[in-house]
Amino acid sequence: MRWVKSLQAKIFLSFLLLILMLASAGVMSILELKKMGSSVDVVLKNNYQSIEAAKIMLDAVGEIESSIMICLLGNRQKGEETILTADSIMTCALQKASSNISETDEEQQITKIEKEYLKLHTIATDIALSKKGIDEILMYEESLKKYFSDTRDAINKLMLLNQDQMYKQATVAKENSQRAMMPAIISVIAAVIFAILLNIFISIYFIRPINQLIKEVKYYYSEKGEINAKINTTDEIKTLEQEINQLIRRSK
Repeated sequence: MRWVKSLQAKIFLSFLLLILMLASAGVMSILELKKMGSSVDVVLKNNYQSIEAAKIMLDAVGEIESSIMICLLGNRQKGEETILTADSIMTCALQKASSNISETDEEQQITKIEKEYLKLHTIATDIALSKKGIDEILMYEESLKKYFSDTRDAINKLMLLNQDQMYKQATVAKENSQRAMMPAIISVIAAVIFAILLNIFISIYFIRPINQLIKEVKYYYSEKGEINAKINTTDEIKTLEQEINQLIRRSK
C-alpha cells in the first residue's frame, strides 16, 4: 500500500469517499421511494377501482328507480328492460368490487350491499312483471323508499371506506417520502462536514508544507547548508524537499 502515501492518492481517496457517501444516500433514497411507491400503488389502485365500482352501483340503482317511474307511466316492458340492464351493470360492479378488496371491513360491506340490493331488485322486478294497477303499485312506495335508501347507504359506506383509506395512504406516502429523503439529507450534511474536514486536510498536508518549502527556498543562503521545511509526511512534497537538498549538494 505504498502508493497510498502519495499526495495524489490521498486526495483521490478523499474525494472518492465523498462520492461514495453521496452515491450511497442516493441509492438508499431511490430504493426507499421505489418500495414505498410499489406498495402504495397497489392499495390506491384497489381503492380507486372500488370507488369507481360504487359509483357504477349508484348509477344502476338510479336506473332501477327510473324503471319504477316508467312502470308507473304504464310502459311495463320498457321498465322491465331497464331493470334487466341495470341489474347486469350492478352485478358486474359488485364482482369488480369483490375482486379489489383491500380493506378490513370491505368484504362485509359488499355483502351488505348484495343483501340490500336483493330486496330492492326483488320488489322492482315484481312491480315490472306484475299486472297490478298504479294504485296497487303505490302501495310499495314506503318499502321502495326504504330499500332504495338502505341500498344507497350501503354503497356510500363502501365508497367512503375506500376514500378514507386513499386519504390515509396519501398521508402515509407523504410521511414515507420525507423519511426516504432523510438518507440524502444526512448524506448532504455529512458531505458538507467532510468537505470542511477535507479542506483542513488539504491545508495541513498540502498547502502548509508547500508554503513552508517556499519560505525555506526563498530565504535560503549557501552558509545555511540544507533546507529544512519541517515536512513530516512521506509524499511528493517531502520528496521535493529532498531533491532540492540533493541539488544543493550537487551544486556545491
